[in-house]
This record gives sequence, C-alpha cells and structure tokens, in this order.
Amino acid sequence: MAHLLKSSDLMETMKKCFVVLLSILCLAGCGGGGSSGVPTPTPGPTKEKLVGEVYSSPAELATSELKVNAGYTGNLATSRAIKAAGMASILDLLFMAPVADSQGNLRSVVAPDTEQKLIQYANDNKDLLAPGARVLIIDEVFADSGDTADSVVALERQLVAINASVALVRKYLPQASVGITASPYAAQGKQNTKTYILKAVALVDWVGTDPYWYGDPSNIRYLHEWSSTFHGLAKQANPKVETLFVAQAFKFSTWDLAVFNSFIAEELGYAEQYDGMVFFGWQFVSEIDIGTAGKFFPTATKQLYKKYLK
Repeated sequence: MAHLLKSSDLMETMKKCFVVLLSILCLAGCGGGGSSGVPTPTPGPTKEKLVGEVYSSPAELATSELKVNAGYTGNLATSRAIKAAGMASILDLLFMAPVADSQGNLRSVVAPDTEQKLIQYANDNKDLLAPGARVLIIDEVFADSGDTADSVVALERQLVAINASVALVRKYLPQASVGITASPYAAQGKQNTKTYILKAVALVDWVGTDPYWYGDPSNIRYLHEWSSTFHGLAKQANPKVETLFVAQAFKFSTWDLAVFNSFIAEELGYAEQYDGMVFFGWQFVSEIDIGTAGKFFPTATKQLYKKYLK
C-alpha cells in the first residue's frame, strides 16, 4: 500500500482538482476563453414556403385577397405578369400529358406532335424558364380509368407514358422542376392505382394533390385520411420530391355550410405539413359558376383562411 497517497496529500490534490474543474465550467458557461472558445453556429436563411394562387388573367394579381408568393396559370401573359410581380410562376405544360393510343387505351402514349410542341415552347418562352422553374406536365395522374379500373396492365402502360413525357421535358428543359398532380379520387378503393401514383411521384421533382370536397359527407373521412398521409407517402416514394397541397377555395351554394367549414378547417391543418400550397377557386373557378369563388364566401368561412389573407 506504500504507493497510495497520504490522507493529507489526497485532500490537497482533491482541492486542486476542484479548482481546475470549477474554472473549466465557468469558461464553458460564460462562453469565455477568448479566441479559444468554440463559436456558436449561425443559422442559415430559412427558405420561404411557397404559397400560390391559380390565376386566369393578369388583372387577378391586383385583386387577390391572398398573401401569395407564387402563381399558376395556363395563360402565358399571366405567367409573365406573375414573374413581373416578383413571384414564382408554375408553368402549364399540360400538352405533355399522354393521350389515348390507337386501341383507345387512355393516357397510354405521348402524342406524335408533343416533342415539337415542347421544342417550340422552349424557344418561345426562355424568359420564363429560369433554373428551377416549376412546370406542370400532367394533371391528376391515373384519374381516367375507363374500363380498366385498377388494372396493373393499364396502369403500367400509363406509367411508361408518364416516364416518356418526363424524359422529353428533362431533355429539352433540363433546368426545369418537373411536376404532376394526384387526385385522391383516382385512388379511392383502388390500391393498385395508389401504388402507381407513388411510382409516378418517384419520377418527378414535385407533386401536388387536390383533395376537393364536392358536397358528399361520405367522402370526408377518406379525404382527410388522404390529406394527412399523402405528404409522407410521397416523401417515402421520393425523398427529394417537393409536395404541394392544392387548397380548395370554392363552394357550391347547395352544400352544407357548417360541414364545409369544418372540412376546410381540418384540411388547412393538414396542409401545414406540405412543402407548399396553392389555392384554387378564390377568384378563378375554371368552368364552374363564378358564384362559388372564395372571394364570395361569408365572413365566417373567409376567417378559416385568415392566415393567408392580406
């Protein structure tokens, strides 16, 4: 035992250790130590979340009640107005969507003139096609099932055509961010179709989904389930994909207002998890009655969208 310290020496050594330890803790707690301290990393800039509106004309940019930083339109003059306003423009390239083949199989081939249309579009619209420009090439993939509902053979044929469209865009517009949309109704009760929607997601850079309610209370639970899970499923299929939630901003007068309000309130909650969102129907409602537009909503309904109102 001769190698052990005497008790007095041990006490003195412990005191010295305590003083050193206390000094170290003080330096760490105060961020001290001069230039020898470890600097605290400075967070980088936060990427602004895309929030857009579907427009039909340049005039709607000025009359919009929504706080947005992006817009989608099928009108090139409006696309240029969106760009001029300093917003991101989601471009309409729906002429890229596959069409029926000679046997009548829906969405099964790329039309013969599609490639030439794309070349012309690229030449005519270079000002809109900055790196990263989002382009929509197919709306609601697999939505037209015809007589081959949920058939793997039909779905595979359509997926091959989708891949061909994507490949053409990547060839002539390599700088573009290629996107599609998916409707929950296309996959309702169709597990194979849902699987193929996710296979299509794996091919693109962004995907939007449009869980619109059309007044039938029996669909609400399904739509909520879709909206709450699609973002995660899309990320599983393609971890790099950008997800966009297409928020409903239209309502027919015959629909139950209380049910609609409850539905929208829950859907807008699910929208928060997506990478971005786009409102359809606030001003432009396509072919349906303009009276359904969100700008005509009663005050209580408009308040559900208050986070996005000016």
